[in-house]
Amino acid sequence: MVTPAFAQTFRYDLLSLLPDDFAICIAMNDLQGNAARWEKSAWLKAFSASQPGKSLLDAPEWQQIERVKHDLKKFLDVDWPTLRDDILGDTLIFAYTPGPKDHPNEERGLILLHARDAQVLHRLIDKLNDAQKKSGELKELTELKYRGHSYHRRVQGDKTQYYFVKKNLAVFTVKDELMQRVLDRHEAATKESAWAGRFKKAGADNAIVTMCVNPRALDAEILATTKKDDIFAGYWRALDAIFLTASIRDDAEVRLSIQANTAKLPKWAGSAFKPVETSTLWRRFPEQSIVTLATRTDFASLVEALKVVMPEKDRQKAANDWKGGIGAVVQLDLFKDLIPNIGPDWGACVLPSKDAKQVPQTMVAIALKPGPKEKPVDQTVFNALEFFAKLAILEHNKNHADAPIRLETQMQGKTALRVLQGDKAFPPGIAPAFALKDGFLILASSPDAIAAFTLRDKQATADAETPLVRISAPELARLLEHRRDYILASLPQKDAKRNVENVIGLLGLFDRVTLSHSAGDGQASWTVRLSPAKSN
Repeated sequence: MVTPAFAQTFRYDLLSLLPDDFAICIAMNDLQGNAARWEKSAWLKAFSASQPGKSLLDAPEWQQIERVKHDLKKFLDVDWPTLRDDILGDTLIFAYTPGPKDHPNEERGLILLHARDAQVLHRLIDKLNDAQKKSGELKELTELKYRGHSYHRRVQGDKTQYYFVKKNLAVFTVKDELMQRVLDRHEAATKESAWAGRFKKAGADNAIVTMCVNPRALDAEILATTKKDDIFAGYWRALDAIFLTASIRDDAEVRLSIQANTAKLPKWAGSAFKPVETSTLWRRFPEQSIVTLATRTDFASLVEALKVVMPEKDRQKAANDWKGGIGAVVQLDLFKDLIPNIGPDWGACVLPSKDAKQVPQTMVAIALKPGPKEKPVDQTVFNALEFFAKLAILEHNKNHADAPIRLETQMQGKTALRVLQGDKAFPPGIAPAFALKDGFLILASSPDAIAAFTLRDKQATADAETPLVRISAPELARLLEHRRDYILASLPQKDAKRNVENVIGLLGLFDRVTLSHSAGDGQASWTVRLSPAKSN
């Protein structure tokens, strides 16, 4: 058997057989090609040799799978590689529609299969029928006719099933009416289904598993309790499809894709379906970090969206609370002065500690502009932070005279930092600080973290995806190793040490986890990607 060197194209023609009212569809594609790649994967071999991998392979659930493989060979004379590659190795689709609330038993399920080897498919079905006839499980097997097509009814106890097999195609369902609808579609399938284009856009070709939700089939359930002018109802009605795809190649990926008619989307939801520039914070936060979050948000548009959501009395209350609270100190109007000068870049970063005795350094940064007023917005906010910090210090020192805190001014070049010092009040290495630097308001766990906030020469590259979050597996493993004793002390003692070691071992197999966003052509996608450790 020759293993293809490229991904097997998704059998989009199967989608033309789906009923229009399907609610959920799960498709598996190119199991043969994916399995071949996994068997050669260095990280999968490393996982199998690791303690977590050995534990999984020894688990009762895995042993049950091995018994199923044995029974396939014993009773149906088909081994797992043949079933995987020749029958399930192409495209397999499960479709499901729940019954209405008043008739839940009217749910409908459908299985569509395109097998790579038609002879193996037909032989397996015949052997299954023969084996179940001999065992008495199969009470009745009847050939039925419909518009020139032959299909079969199987009766097992009180369960009735229907199947249709022709060349490489197999159809299975428990509803005769649904089988006949599929046969009608099979006869008339002369053009590509609208769902084919949606599956292609969602990347079904590159995924081993694709789950699709058809919003129109769920309108009655989702919108039953919403009002016509409800903001979620307006959003839901604009959706064409929701996809969740999973693929494992060089990286492992899970992607959520939402497809919509952008012209019908509420204004507050439209930004997710437009490409977003990569935040400049990716060039400012240190590359060697445990976790980095950096993105861009149009806060003015976000506030406008919130105004639509919030009732008038709640909006007025929020404005009054601001004026009577922080607004009274900063003398800035929340909606006219502050919001327009915040962002769009903002993010947070967790940096590795210098040694095992120190906790990781953290940093939060948000772009803050001076604005057109004579009284600069950024400096006004900075002064307000200093004012509130002094109030907090006074309150702390009044109640904790044995662990006082003082506020100091430190200079890093031309940048003035306000630093809270207190050896007995803070853990080793922690001295909370804040500053205005390079157009950002930065709040950090120490001056060292702010010093690491610098613009690198590396230019941002144009990419189809915008990074949002990055987690370094090696740095996270190192943190767990540093804090091992503290973690073990806070966990139930049974198996705690082994579990922590398993987590650290698993992290050693990977390089990073990332979350990214992409948008365009009526689709918004969020991708979680797990990258294996780089080989030496």
